[in-house]
Amino acid sequence: MIRLRQMSRDERVRHLDNARQIAAIFTAFTLPLSTSLQAIGVTVLAILSIELLIREPHRLTTVMRDPAAYLPVVLVALLLIGVTWSMLPLGGAIKWVGPYAKLLLIPLLMATAFTPRQVLRIGFGFLAGCLIVMIVSYVSLLWRSGPWWVFAGPGVPWKDNAIQSECFALCAFGLAYAASRFWAQGDRPRAGAVAMLALLFFANIFLILISRTGALVALSLFGLLLFQLAGWRRALLIGVPLAMIGATALWTLPGVKGRIAEVSIGLSTNDPGSTASRVDFWTKALSFVRAAPLIGHGTGSIRPLYQSREATAPSPYGGATADPHNQFLHVVLQIGLIGGLILLAMWVAHAVLFLDRGVVGLFGVAAVWLNVLGSLFNSHISQVTQGMLYCMAVGLLGALVLARTRPT
Repeated sequence: MIRLRQMSRDERVRHLDNARQIAAIFTAFTLPLSTSLQAIGVTVLAILSIELLIREPHRLTTVMRDPAAYLPVVLVALLLIGVTWSMLPLGGAIKWVGPYAKLLLIPLLMATAFTPRQVLRIGFGFLAGCLIVMIVSYVSLLWRSGPWWVFAGPGVPWKDNAIQSECFALCAFGLAYAASRFWAQGDRPRAGAVAMLALLFFANIFLILISRTGALVALSLFGLLLFQLAGWRRALLIGVPLAMIGATALWTLPGVKGRIAEVSIGLSTNDPGSTASRVDFWTKALSFVRAAPLIGHGTGSIRPLYQSREATAPSPYGGATADPHNQFLHVVLQIGLIGGLILLAMWVAHAVLFLDRGVVGLFGVAAVWLNVLGSLFNSHISQVTQGMLYCMAVGLLGALVLARTRPT
């Protein structure tokens, strides 16, 4: 009887672990496709991960000794405390903690028992979702008269061009690395096929309504891959000529030329999508920071701050914004330079976690770099897709690194 009960418990645990794996794959698959489905997937994943940690609490206590795990929690906690001095009422302020709650997924995933094979399958789930988006994107570009009125934009089936470009950049990076491994192993046909798929992802970034941030991320990840594969000297010898050829070719694309023109012309226009809007956001943000440098204006105070300046200095954006389009400023305006330093420390801790960690470390560094670079021009962590992509990548890859150094 005891044996039967034990077997029953083991089977239940196995089914829960399988469900957690499926939830993680589903979440990764829906990242480039649907915000609603992504929310469902990550909720199930979080519940099942918490269930595992209730069964094996030592996992969490062990992981929480590492700054890569506890600094995201500290940042969320400070934002929660920040509602007490917010410019908004308590009920209105506390909802602005929500965009950062996804950071709690990082220690949660680091503490769970994902294996390298499981993480690879989750990565394939993300690749499959991006592949669907890419195929539909190319079809819509080639068949202009198709039923694409429900799309977010030309060649952008779902979400927006910035999200699509950054997801594609990460896919191109991973596929290019895989192609190099296949080539080194002598598997030329597979290397060629994977390299072609990487090229299709990379090219799509520049063929659609190009995202300046997405293009910058793609090119920087290409540089990181060259450095990893060839060292900095060979990377320069290969990368500089390729960059010059690519820049010359891209300059002739209407989409690229148009986006370059926006940067120069936008500074003198009131186009809500122009560079002038960002300059206005950042200039005003610096004055707000000077007014409350250490602890900021409280969680959720960004829109009220910009509203206070609309009467005397109206924004080219057309109204008060709730996002200064810079992750550091997004934190500092709410919880001050103390919060900003925690954010920077978190990024550093995550980068250090992945340095010199082989293939897992390479992809971890790529995920951190993508987020840091994108956060210069957008509030990536607080945004739904980019923030979730960062938390999933750092949490899952971090789990593999920590499992090697502190096995449970």
